[in-house]
Amino acid sequence: MPQEPQELAANEWGTVSYYPQWNTLELKWSQQTRSMTEDGFKETLQILADQGLKVRPRYMIVDSTEFFHAVSEGTLAWRNEHIVPLYNDTGVEKFAFLVTGTMPGTVEKGAEPAPDVRRRSRPAGSRPGSGCTRG
Repeated sequence: MPQEPQELAANEWGTVSYYPQWNTLELKWSQQTRSMTEDGFKETLQILADQGLKVRPRYMIVDSTEFFHAVSEGTLAWRNEHIVPLYNDTGVEKFAFLVTGTMPGTVEKGAEPAPDVRRRSRPAGSRPGSGCTRG
């Protein structure tokens, strides 16, 4: 029998839920993002990162289908510096964004695909999956 999703945290702009059967953590943005500030955006991303560190999911999803806030470049830089490393620390293997056709910056709109969550590099001389280094 499938396990029900668990709401772990929420604020006025989004809800973070955990889906145990898929080992997946999801942030679902709400329509309230129309009136969200940059601080609200940061707060919500911090909630997702904190829950990720607690749950250690295999997968993370950000459902932006109802996201209406225009994020500034400075806030994106803050996200890359402060939040993305926390996502890395969760051990997440795959991270997905659900967006609408109106979302700018997608591959469909001509952007180059690029990983958002940066993997730590292997030690010099190591082979993928070997767990060994040359000595």
